[in-house]
Amino acid sequence: MEIRAATQAELSALDQLELSAFSGDRISHRQMKRFIQSTHARLFVAMDNGLLAGYALLLFHRGTNLARLYSLAIDAKWRGQGLAQQLMHECEQEAIHKGYITLRLEVRNDNIGARRLYEKLGYKVLKALVHYYDDLADGVRMHKRLDPPGPSTVLKMPLYAQTTAFSCGPASLLMAFAALKADAVPSRMEELRLWREATTIFMTSGHGGCSAHGLALSALRRGFGVKLFSRSESVPFIDGVRDRNKKAVIQLVHEDFCQQLQARGISAQTRAPSPEELRKFLAQGAAVLLMVSSYRFSGEKGPHWIVLSGCNNQFFFFHDPNVEKARDAIGSTYVPISDGELLQVMRYGRQKQLACVVVFPQLPETP
Repeated sequence: MEIRAATQAELSALDQLELSAFSGDRISHRQMKRFIQSTHARLFVAMDNGLLAGYALLLFHRGTNLARLYSLAIDAKWRGQGLAQQLMHECEQEAIHKGYITLRLEVRNDNIGARRLYEKLGYKVLKALVHYYDDLADGVRMHKRLDPPGPSTVLKMPLYAQTTAFSCGPASLLMAFAALKADAVPSRMEELRLWREATTIFMTSGHGGCSAHGLALSALRRGFGVKLFSRSESVPFIDGVRDRNKKAVIQLVHEDFCQQLQARGISAQTRAPSPEELRKFLAQGAAVLLMVSSYRFSGEKGPHWIVLSGCNNQFFFFHDPNVEKARDAIGSTYVPISDGELLQVMRYGRQKQLACVVVFPQLPETP
């Protein structure tokens, strides 16, 4: 059995299989031809001595890390031989190869065999679909987190879970310290000490968050080297604050951070580091803190700090300090994220604020 990308030569056989496999919701001849040609789709065919035994159609959603299995069909003569599972494997590997780490699909409730196969392969029900199909049959949407190859560049980094709702920045910085210095042991006392040093005092409500400038200054005070990237149309975090006195305090603290950094020879680059630069920093043994939008992780809008813990040619891996329960700890370490998705989450708020602190093992030598 040969599994490969479809060509126009299989178009007629694909139309015949579509007609025999499905009573409704069929892919038309014109659609099938377009999918074969599209750069945002991959149509795999399983060929047995020149005969079409089955196909699987994979779609790629631009600007996300999501791929979708749009359709899968096996000719009746080849059913029960594990061909569907082989096609699913090809789809998963293709998705990973293109930088996608989530695969989603829909299946009819009455297609018991297909649903059992997907469950066997690790797919979980995401949502019930009422009257989803042309004949008003119900279905379910399922998804699976794919496992890309592990990082080729790895920082030996312990996970430190933030102990408060507002100390993700200090927790990420503690993980960076522990990865770069053998005797750096994270503790809650140090977490809160770092927060007191790096906080901007006020945010929209409650306790203040930590800015890139404050975190960079804290790293410098402890003998680490830093490189700072920060871009914002105004003082970080100030736009969500209405009270004039609070705004004045935030601005004053930010100006003080900037002055202290300048006195140490550090100025922020007002641009985003490229994926190539981030990989270079990791290869040099540096840890990279990134402020991201938490919306893509938790569905809640807000700034959140993570720390990169490795990379390979296609993905970055990060440690997330936001761990709600102990059993979730493993899922918060070396979390894969594609280049494109990382660039998306690195911008926060309407102003697309950007903040990145690169922490090196030690201060550069003075010439």
